[in-house]
Amino acid sequence: MNASLEKVENSEAYLEFVIEVGNFEKGLKKSYKKNVKKYDIPGFRKGSVPRTILESKFGPEILFEDAIEFVVPNEYYAAIQELGLTTIGEPDIEVGYIEKGKPVSVKVRVPIKPEVTLGKLEGLEIKASKPDEVTEKDVEKYLQDLRSKNKKIIDKSNEPAVLGDTVTIDYKCSVEDTTFNGKEENFKLILGSNMFFPGFEEKLLGVKKGDKLNIEISFPKEHKAAELAGKNALFKVAVKNVENVQSRELNDQFAQEIAKKNNLEELRLETKKRLLEMASLRALNMEKQAIIKALLDTCEVFVPESIVMRQAQAMLEQFTNQLRAEGGSIELYLQMINSNVESLKRKIWSDAENVMKSNYILEKVIEEKEFEVSDQELSCGIEAFATSIGMKKENAKKENLGPLVNNVLFDLKANKAVQYLLNHAVIMSPNENEEKNT
Repeated sequence: MNASLEKVENSEAYLEFVIEVGNFEKGLKKSYKKNVKKYDIPGFRKGSVPRTILESKFGPEILFEDAIEFVVPNEYYAAIQELGLTTIGEPDIEVGYIEKGKPVSVKVRVPIKPEVTLGKLEGLEIKASKPDEVTEKDVEKYLQDLRSKNKKIIDKSNEPAVLGDTVTIDYKCSVEDTTFNGKEENFKLILGSNMFFPGFEEKLLGVKKGDKLNIEISFPKEHKAAELAGKNALFKVAVKNVENVQSRELNDQFAQEIAKKNNLEELRLETKKRLLEMASLRALNMEKQAIIKALLDTCEVFVPESIVMRQAQAMLEQFTNQLRAEGGSIELYLQMINSNVESLKRKIWSDAENVMKSNYILEKVIEEKEFEVSDQELSCGIEAFATSIGMKKENAKKENLGPLVNNVLFDLKANKAVQYLLNHAVIMSPNENEEKNT
């Protein structure tokens, strides 16, 4: 192997290596075996044309492309090992002019692990608020939300709908013989809520599951949609279900059935404890974000654009999937926050760049401070990670995660590094500087 490193610039290595004639010939032989079946030459059975005949008729260059595909990867990895480079992304490979019987020159540009220059690690100044106080009002709100989410639902499959019932319907609407808005399926309507068109809900009083009916209404003359104002509409309705939704009393029985607690007082105490833990966790996360920002400000590292791009694409895909799972979309989200695609891309790019920078800086801090993870800590980390991705607890084993174990290991070490930085940081309240100056 004859590899040379031309330069390292902005965390990218520029190198060159030469594929010797003998090695390229091996690639040509493989290329010939792959491609000979494609050619039909009179006097030879298809797939049995000698290589010399094939090359003389079509030119030796017909085998070059696949020969390169066969040879370059191994030659590239051998060059990387020879030069002692730690690559972190896909290479950009440029193959020089190919002439049969001569060595082939190959130039490569590839992102490599960035050099990190650490600043001070102890005494970083950050601003962070104390955990929010938890009041009885907060506890009551949490319990009322829990009560709202756990209403008693009674299926009234053979009983008529009355005020307060929830009716699930399919409907198709037409306005003066013109189809309007297509059809709606599994539409839930609380009778008496007055949340739908005037006069519609009253027509559903007394319906049962399985009923089909036509409902005629007139849109108000002042309707906000001008094309509907004052016009008559016909709804063809199919009743899918009728349910009576009842709010539960916030009492000992509720605590026992919903929260598996002995009584309401125990549930209140448990709720306050949980809210305090959540407040502490929020405060700790804010401290961690602040210490990472301080670390980025005091350390130097350059991450290649190709690596930032890969991270940004992963973050955008994750965000898109999250919105889709919640029934939304990027377009709807941008409308809600009154933004545009370009602003979102800039935000994601900035976040991706900071994520990659902080990862490499934390990796350097881990190396500098020699943080290690015990087998017990790793097992707990693997179990927590497995739970987060929906893996069964019994399958949460090192051998079942494959290369993902390295991600878990890094996160555990990174947490130790961040905690070390926090333990040695100067943490001030957000208005502490102002108080000192008054």
